[in-house]
Amino acid sequence: MAIKQRNLVTCILLTLVTCGIYSIYWVIMLAKEAVSVKDPADNAVLEIVLMLFLPFLGIFLTEKKFAEGCAARGIAHSDNSVIYLVLGIFGLGIVGICMLQNDVNKFANVA
Repeated sequence: MAIKQRNLVTCILLTLVTCGIYSIYWVIMLAKEAVSVKDPADNAVLEIVLMLFLPFLGIFLTEKKFAEGCAARGIAHSDNSVIYLVLGIFGLGIVGICMLQNDVNKFANVA
């Protein structure tokens, strides 16, 4: 799957303007792209379902797979999954999603 770079400000503004509807599309595409780094055949259904219903677990699992994929490709990336889990538990999941999108954008520049 080709990874599309997304502007964080645009994503946040679209999420606010659409009252959160855009965020559903955003997390679905983010999960698919991040998980495809580890395994292009993985369609990220588990991560998508978790991101929609238990966001802190979904972003945790997505980051784990993304970090493993980066390590397998020899790209430097620190595993921030615990940070994303803590942010999600404290209701700051949007911060974790933005951080993950930033990491995916950096990967797209390298790859």
